Amino acid sequence: MYRRMLLILLTLIYGCIDPIELDISEELRILVVEGFISTGPGPHQIKLSKSGKFGDLLKSVIKNEVDADVWIRANDGNVTFLTEVSPGTYFTPDNWRAELNKSYTLNIITGAGTQYTSSPETIVPVAPIDSLILQFKKIPTAEPAIFISGVEVFARFQDPPDSRDFYIWRNNGTYITETHPELFTIRPFFGGPPIPAPKDCCSICWIFEFNADFSIKILDDKNSNGTINTELAAFIPDNGLRFSSKYMAVIHQLSISSEAHAFFDLLEKQLSIDGDIFDPPPATIRGNMINLDRQDENVIGYFHASDVSIDTVFIERSVLEEFQNARQINDDCRVLRLATVDKPDFWK
Repeated sequence: MYRRMLLILLTLIYGCIDPIELDISEELRILVVEGFISTGPGPHQIKLSKSGKFGDLLKSVIKNEVDADVWIRANDGNVTFLTEVSPGTYFTPDNWRAELNKSYTLNIITGAGTQYTSSPETIVPVAPIDSLILQFKKIPTAEPAIFISGVEVFARFQDPPDSRDFYIWRNNGTYITETHPELFTIRPFFGGPPIPAPKDCCSICWIFEFNADFSIKILDDKNSNGTINTELAAFIPDNGLRFSSKYMAVIHQLSISSEAHAFFDLLEKQLSIDGDIFDPPPATIRGNMINLDRQDENVIGYFHASDVSIDTVFIERSVLEEFQNARQINDDCRVLRLATVDKPDFWK
């Protein structure tokens, strides 16, 4: 976008110069690698997809990379193969976890036979989380009557004084929700008003989710080395469902390498660009994955290996000072993603 704007401005200013013609007829699909491994309990997940092509709108959708061979190799020679459990999503064995001070590489052979590998990632210790702190957050929007709200979760920990440390935070969550299957309706094939078609089950479900806050939260301790840190680990937004009762947030505090931190720092800066003319020009973001046969190919994503400290907090509804409008779902609650009617053992 920045380059196109610059080209238009130059064309207007220097009208006597022949316009530059850009050939974008070549259709490109770029491999996208998402996922990491840690010293925490498995399974650990790697997602593979191909970014959209230029040109035909129907070809611009993201396509899962299926039928790939995916494995992780440790520097001691041990190899762990991943299993494709859904299209483009590969899991390590349930009981497998990475080990401190070992280096790991991710290896991929796509269904088409293209080979990719990552640079080695060495797992260094992460400071343990001492406590989690909750704070209600309300964010105004351009519409005066509309606001974003939720709960900020801060991780408090003692940073070690004898090393340069880099952190990233991720979050999982569980909440209970109530739907109304007795109010389910169907629409006639040939039009007309909805027809009542109540369902017998089910109204109460527990919902599991990964990364309710999918924004990037990282830290370089160069300005806080050896101190007690309180860092924002997650913002759990109120979406009209999560806080009907209470929400269990699971915070993962992970160690990352300086190279991984540099990648996520650049990615976060690019994602925060608003499209203003004063924004910095977009940069090429290269991860640590390479095509073994064509090393100049751009691969999106970064495979990292991390030590992890995990802590859990139940966010009671009373923590929220204001609420979003409750969402009513007139259907079996099991239609919601990762829903179950079985009460989890950890649910208090």
